[in-house]
Amino acid sequence: MHKHTTFLFAGALLMASSLAAQVNLNVNVLTDNYNNARTNANLNETILSTLNVNSTQFGKLFSLPVNGAINGQPLYVQGVAIPNQGTHNVVYVATHHNDVYAFDADTQGNPLWHVNLGPSVPGTDFNVADLTEIGVLSTPVIDITTNTIYVVAFTKESGNHIYRLHALDITTGNEKFGGPVVIAATVAGTSNYDSLNGQTAFNASTHLQRPGLALLNNTVYIAFASHNDVDIWHGWLIGYNAATLQRVSAYMTTPNGWGGGIWQGGRAPAIDDQGNIYVSTGNGSFDTQQDYSESFIRFSTSTGVPKLADWFTPDNYASLTDLDSDLGSCGPLLSRLGWVIGGGKEGIVFLMDQNNLGHLQTGNNQILQHFQAIGFGIFNMAFWDRLGGSMLYLRANADVVKAFRIEDNQFLTTPVSQSTSGAALPFDGMAISANGSAAYSGIFWITVTQNGNNDGAGTLHAFNALDLSQELWNSDMNSSRDSLGTLAKFTAPTVVNGKVYVPNFSGSLMVYGLLSQNTAIGEVVNAASGYGGPIAPGEMVSIFGSGLGPSTLVTDAEVSTTPGKLSYNLQGTQVMINGAPAPLLYARTDQVAAVVPYAVASQNNLSLQVQYQGQSTPTVHMPVAPTAPGLFTVDRSGTGQGAILNEDTSLNSPSNPALRGSIVALYGTGQGQTDPAGQEDDIPGDALATVVSPVTVTIGGQPADLLYAGTAPTLAGVMQINVRVPAGIQPGSAVRVVVNIGGVNSPPNVTMAVQ
Repeated sequence: MHKHTTFLFAGALLMASSLAAQVNLNVNVLTDNYNNARTNANLNETILSTLNVNSTQFGKLFSLPVNGAINGQPLYVQGVAIPNQGTHNVVYVATHHNDVYAFDADTQGNPLWHVNLGPSVPGTDFNVADLTEIGVLSTPVIDITTNTIYVVAFTKESGNHIYRLHALDITTGNEKFGGPVVIAATVAGTSNYDSLNGQTAFNASTHLQRPGLALLNNTVYIAFASHNDVDIWHGWLIGYNAATLQRVSAYMTTPNGWGGGIWQGGRAPAIDDQGNIYVSTGNGSFDTQQDYSESFIRFSTSTGVPKLADWFTPDNYASLTDLDSDLGSCGPLLSRLGWVIGGGKEGIVFLMDQNNLGHLQTGNNQILQHFQAIGFGIFNMAFWDRLGGSMLYLRANADVVKAFRIEDNQFLTTPVSQSTSGAALPFDGMAISANGSAAYSGIFWITVTQNGNNDGAGTLHAFNALDLSQELWNSDMNSSRDSLGTLAKFTAPTVVNGKVYVPNFSGSLMVYGLLSQNTAIGEVVNAASGYGGPIAPGEMVSIFGSGLGPSTLVTDAEVSTTPGKLSYNLQGTQVMINGAPAPLLYARTDQVAAVVPYAVASQNNLSLQVQYQGQSTPTVHMPVAPTAPGLFTVDRSGTGQGAILNEDTSLNSPSNPALRGSIVALYGTGQGQTDPAGQEDDIPGDALATVVSPVTVTIGGQPADLLYAGTAPTLAGVMQINVRVPAGIQPGSAVRVVVNIGGVNSPPNVTMAVQ
């Protein structure tokens, strides 16, 4: 492999990786709990952060009135072309009155469209204390490929209770695909309570459709539980073809018994990357054969129809039912490392392997972990799946918010952080907003009530997600401007593109956002690894913050006027290091990438400031080190699959592993001084420079033969390292790669595939 050429593709890959935030600037929220993993987290929020969410800069922008209470999470789609009304970012909400609305997400005004899906059911039909009517209670789901929003409405017609699945055009609200269709199903069952001739039919009058809808492989899945545990009920998971609205599947959790409702505090069924579906069930019958109350269940959909594939049931399942301490009060969530995380009214957190949930065993020690996290009870949770330690957020009745961190594949059983103020009943809505794993960006949002008997007046709180003792803002700080209204139970706020959409039971959608914007730096990190700490001469750094540049990303390639040189100013953005401008690769309001001047090598510390259109951030001071190596990864997270080329210059991946004994090229930054001495604004050509400090590389824990370590052709601030894969290492899809330069290791989170 010639070290000077053939790597232009790698350069394009790495720059695309570095600029991936441009794609993520505008995101959609198409499903309940933000994603199929149901983490209640938007990790592509680049506008709101701990730097600007405060009582001075942040507050209510406007409210949008609706007919009825809102229980489903608001959904959001950018750039929707509305006939005869132009293109809008649109927020969608549905109400207990069976009304569905599409509003412009950025300005107060009349609905872009509004439809009613039929007469709602009086709350008195089910003696529900806090619901005057029951219509749409669940979060809809949007198929962006067909511009369709799927909604389940509950109606009362001629004395009959009816559930219907509607498929509405997101641009007009018109019905699609011949809809709506009445939801109905019959399955085999021998329950003594409601089966007839070996069959059990779905009864709309005894079931509540509260969990969010789920969309998987062109099928809409709809889950049901009971109305306050009244009458005979079961857990149902019914699937409808998204294009034809024909029923394609029906599963009942207790065909030979009762109960096992799929309620989950309104959370939608979770879905993993292999197409498995996960739910939790509540009070009822359990027999290890066909009835699965008080259980976490995994369904396989490999045949196109959900089949029970695995389950876990706590050993005290009988007492859970007897005491109404059911497991199904909160739906499970999934982590990127293959875990299922769940909990119920007892306040116990369960950590399970997606591939082996564990079934039933005395002591529950067959699963990865279980521990008493909080008191009564877990009805909602949020999960920040982040580099440096993932965090789970919970709150019990009459308690404060608590955060539990994962270390060494286990939860620390003592909270690493907790708020200083609490709330009453745990009817909370929760969400995390963050820009990836960036510490400064993480905000934990929660809606709570101080009402101890039922849901009442709500408050939206914003906490520093890594330090819950730091409350950034709440809607009662300036209640005349920011008050929330009556709490919407269990409903996650939708935080997206700089705004927070919060429904209430007072007939409004509240919209919060920035009232003003200041320029500030949140953190400065190695552009490859994402780690903070000492900075090396010639290192490419990412500077995160607010008000750092134009709203739309601008790159050096777009504005450079000198061939082979980086620019020092990108549409008004400059990075000043020790008072002098540094060369820039890209700039946007939330982040800037710069190359650290080699002149800092003689110093112990440097000062850094960002200037944009006459405004300057406060100066930050950073330690300087001779080297600070980090490796680029394909997904720009600094962890997982490295941005590595195989000997044939193809991208290394689990489906395209490198051969043992072959040569691969690694890419990173933080290499320090080079020979000949580098110029930080140079875009290297064929005349390359080598790293001065000693370089070693291990792959799979074994030393790799070093062939070249130096500047990378066409890539400013980037080092290229060519090594031979050790012939004797254990092959695998995720073999660890570590680079040591001058005695400093790169973070041990990068892997490559080897066969």
